[in-house]
Amino acid sequence: MGPERQPSFAIDAVPGLADLLAALEVEDADRWLERWQQRGGAAFQHQAWGHPVAEPWVWAVALPLLTALERHCRDGERHLVGLSGLPGCGKSTLARWLASASAVLDLPVAVVSIDDFYWPGEQLEQAMAGNPWGVPRALPGSHDLGLLDASLERWRRSGELRMPQFEKSLRAGRGDRSGWHQQSAQVVLLEGWFLGASPGHATTEPFEAISTLLLSDAERQWRAQALSQLERYQPIWDCLDELWHLKAPSPSASRRWKEEQEQAMEQRTGIRLPAEELEGFVRMIETAIPETVLQNPRDVAVVVHLTETRRVREVQLR
Repeated sequence: MGPERQPSFAIDAVPGLADLLAALEVEDADRWLERWQQRGGAAFQHQAWGHPVAEPWVWAVALPLLTALERHCRDGERHLVGLSGLPGCGKSTLARWLASASAVLDLPVAVVSIDDFYWPGEQLEQAMAGNPWGVPRALPGSHDLGLLDASLERWRRSGELRMPQFEKSLRAGRGDRSGWHQQSAQVVLLEGWFLGASPGHATTEPFEAISTLLLSDAERQWRAQALSQLERYQPIWDCLDELWHLKAPSPSASRRWKEEQEQAMEQRTGIRLPAEELEGFVRMIETAIPETVLQNPRDVAVVVHLTETRRVREVQLR
């Protein structure tokens, strides 16, 4: 008989992981590790990441969240799970991996981006007209919340989720709807960069440490508008059964992460966002919604603390 196979990852390598697994009703963490190792461990559905991924991302974030989704699928109820985090943090990549992994495991899970519910082109232009960052979408107010609410309500009743699809490359990169998608699901994972954000956490300070710059008059006016629009999202957040938040060390980290993403895309495809558009986007992230709002989503269940280099520093139950 050969030597016993030793785990390649230690539960105590990431602070808080043992507590998270206990909260997920994992009775034996070592057996949990062994179970996922039998499915491939860190290599499970590795192609869905699209790039090399550090093991703590897999073992301390992806597999625990997949375990939570799997657990929800077993109880016979429908669950709406939220996933939030700043642009560039790895949220959408994680969501893509979860969709792939759920399909392989035959889990009735639908992974949805709130951005699929952007307004159609003409209405989107009206909603975003005059914003000082020049962004064509992404701000609170750019989503058709009536349609999102109706889609979720229909899913709660029937188990069928019908939703639009949004293609960002249409209208010369300004984006537009591009058809519809329907899927049966017991669990829906909804992801978005300000998911769970509440204007009740806003401060009145005009100076934001995250950007080390004073807001312009136009930015202050649009921040007030963004917070007013954010109030309209709260009934959607009320529908979440639980929320996982990927927490950056500060919103300024999104600037570095988006620049790294653009560099990687340029190396891969030869195409990247023009510098002026990228600057407008990251400045919007830094200033449109106060840090106290972005970094403290309401009713969050699990917080994954990230470093400036997107390493998983700690997972924390709330």
